[in-house]
Amino acid sequence: MKLRLVICVAAFVFLLSACGLTGGKVIKANEDLNGQSIELEAGQKLQISLAGNPTTGFNWELLEHDPTVLKQVGDMEYKADSRLMGSGGVMTFKFIALASGSTTIQLIYHRSWETDVPPANTYELGITVK
Repeated sequence: MKLRLVICVAAFVFLLSACGLTGGKVIKANEDLNGQSIELEAGQKLQISLAGNPTTGFNWELLEHDPTVLKQVGDMEYKADSRLMGSGGVMTFKFIALASGSTTIQLIYHRSWETDVPPANTYELGITVK
């Protein structure tokens, strides 16, 4: 009986850590932090969520950051605001701080095929990892 309890507790802790619930606090950034700077600790997670509407052909694209300081985790994720066709939503980029240093995340909101057109929007966030 005790062995079963120990196994259940160990499995529960493993699942929590796999979900990131036992790790450090996730820093969430949005349009309000555009042009600002933040500090992270090594191992800390960063999530940047910006409004977008890919049905118009526009997407946020990651232009620049130092992957030795801050690593992107997965691809950009999109969640629509509603089920209505053509509705906008939120595009989210996830990162994890790897090592001490500084970098700047630069994102542009544009149509990838419009190479001679300035982006419709830009986003920049300075990062210092301690």
